[in-house]
Order: sequence, then C-alpha cells, then structure tokens
Amino acid sequence: MIHSMTGFGRAEADQQGSSIQVEIRSVNQRHLDLYLRLPESLNSLEAKIREQVKQTLARGKVDIGIRFGTATNSESSLTINQSKLESVLALLQAVAQQAGDTVAKANALEVLQWDGVLVKQSIGIEQIESTVLGCLAEALMQLIESRQREGESLATTLQERVNDIRAQIERINSTYPAARESYHTRLRQKLEDSAISVDEQRLAQELVIFAQKSDLEEELDRLGVHLDEMLRILSQGGPCGRKLDFLMQELNREANTIASKSIHTDITQAAVEIKVLIEQMREQIQNIE
Repeated sequence: MIHSMTGFGRAEADQQGSSIQVEIRSVNQRHLDLYLRLPESLNSLEAKIREQVKQTLARGKVDIGIRFGTATNSESSLTINQSKLESVLALLQAVAQQAGDTVAKANALEVLQWDGVLVKQSIGIEQIESTVLGCLAEALMQLIESRQREGESLATTLQERVNDIRAQIERINSTYPAARESYHTRLRQKLEDSAISVDEQRLAQELVIFAQKSDLEEELDRLGVHLDEMLRILSQGGPCGRKLDFLMQELNREANTIASKSIHTDITQAAVEIKVLIEQMREQIQNIE
C-alpha cells in the first residue's frame, strides 16, 4: 500500500492508579524527524521510543507527546508513612503532657499535612515501561492506518493524472502528422509566393531535416515508459515518494522538449496541459512516504 506522511494516532492506558496517554502527529518531511515531548520521569525511555518509531516509519516529521499522571477513575495513590506518623504522634503526645491544656490538640488533617506523613505512591520505571511502549505501539498502528487511508486517496489521484496525461499524448499523436504536413504545405506556398526558384532536391532535404528536429516520437515514447513505471511503483507500494519525485523530473523534461519542438498550437496546448498535470502530481507526491 501507498502511505501518506500525514496522520494521527492516539492511545491511553491505566496502571496502578497512573494514566498514560500517547499522541502522535505526522506531516510530510524529506527525512524522518522525531520530536518527543516526555515527562521527566520517562526520559530514560527516550532511546527505546525513538528506536520503536524508526522501525515503523520511514519518512515524515513526527511529533510524539506522552503524558503520565494520576488516572481520573483510579483510587487515591496517596499512602501514610506509618513510621513518620508514629513519630509525629509521639511528639504531639510529649508536647501535650508537658503543656497540658495550654496547647490545643492537633486534628487529623493537621497531622496528615505534616511533612512526610502523607506520601504519594510511585511506580518504578521498570513497571511502567511495557505499558508506555505498548501505548506507543497502539498509537503508531492508528497513525499507520490513518496514513494508509490518505495514501490510498493519493494513489487514486495520481492514477487519474496518469490517465489525463495519456489522453494528452493521444491528442499529440493524432495532431502531429497533419501539423507536419500543414507546415510543409505552408513552406512550399511561401516559396512559391516569393517567386523564388525552388530546388526540389534541396527542399526535400530541408523538409527531412525539419522532420527529424520536430519529431516527437522519442519524447512521447519516453513519457509512456515513465508513466508505466509510475503505475508499477504505485502498485508495488511501500515507501516510494523519492522514486516518484525523480520520475516527475523525467516527465517534466520530456514535456519541456515536446513544447520546444511544437509546430502546432494544439501540440503546444497539450504540452502545457501535461506540465500542469505533472506539477499537480508533484505536489501530491511530496506527501507520500
């Protein structure tokens, strides 16, 4: 399948009260450029994340954002530091014994607010690594599916443009013989009108030279070959944007030659139309992986 470089993927998971969210966006780029936005606690996974993406994608500017926090539907991840609590309570009891009624007793909330009594459970990076990479794999799969759908649309558009170019080639093929004969007739008529003595042999030689210079068969054949190769690449699938871009250069070169050798307005118009279609294909190809 042909893949576009534009797409989006998202995945999330919960583990031990923590929420992990992965979002991936990609747009066209000549090479594979990765931009990661990770929480500091996951920085040690950056190398593995980059490697996983490189094994999946070939081209594109890829923006990956990973969020790691408390799950909204999870139970509290806060726990009491029992030893710290016992120390605080012992201190409060000692103060109460010495001060008597002159000191107000601390309530439970004040005790919990004491530094170190209430602690947040932490998950080791080893525990969360597989979940993060699993979410990344799911988001990458969604991204690939998105890029594939866009790629199918691009392939269809390119095939339509190929058919349009072939129609212009047929237009040139049908126009050229009559245009060449018309040129020969006009040339002979001009010579006769100018009352210049015509050397038939020399005139025949000049007409042969002109026919060779204005002949479009070679350029039209090469156009057809390049179009066939383009369809073969599209049917083969896989990363092919660079190959198709090279073919656009070759197609454009042949179209320019046809325009420069044109001897009829219909041929010129067809050559211009071919160049327009090539440019339209080039714009589409810029987004193919």
